[in-house]
Amino acid sequence: MSERSTAWSEYLAAAHRLDTVRREAADAAAGEASALAAARDELPTVHGRLAMQAARLVDAAGRAGVPAPMLQPGPAELHDAAQAVAGGPAVALAALRQAGAHVDVADGALARLDDEGTGPQALRNLLVYGPLALVAMLVQLAVAGLAEPDAQLFFAAVCGLVLAPLAFGAGWLVTGMVYPDRPRTPQVGALVCIAPALVVVLLLALL
Repeated sequence: MSERSTAWSEYLAAAHRLDTVRREAADAAAGEASALAAARDELPTVHGRLAMQAARLVDAAGRAGVPAPMLQPGPAELHDAAQAVAGGPAVALAALRQAGAHVDVADGALARLDDEGTGPQALRNLLVYGPLALVAMLVQLAVAGLAEPDAQLFFAAVCGLVLAPLAFGAGWLVTGMVYPDRPRTPQVGALVCIAPALVVVLLLALL
């Protein structure tokens, strides 16, 4: 092989290597740009969820009667966070998604805590729904008592259909004012308000 052919072969090999390096660099730059754009898109969502979770944690601590947790990161946490995203946009995106996974776990724990607190709150809400249901039942009995014997069942049923939803609606509004930011337990309220009206109708039907 002549020197010219050898030089030409070496030139082609160098050009091929250079093109490969150029393509790899372009792919790496495109990957970093894509990771950076994805991180910028996901960051507001994670930040918003963290803010909502902080408010729920403070509320849960208040209901439990314990001091609110320290939610601001300290120097050690800030240092760890800086180290976690020091590898470029792709590493930062992975760390952001890992943070989102931690938020999911914390949301599940807070949901279980809310479920555990529903029982005592339902008992407190009975102090609102119960008296309203009793008033509705007394009015229902009074209206039925004023009617003719043959029409008592009809008037009792009509009053029950009107007064029970009114009692529930009033109880739902009052529980929201008396116990803000706590469950209104509408299932319990509906049962407490509707059951007495049905009992009155059944008793009059059996008499």
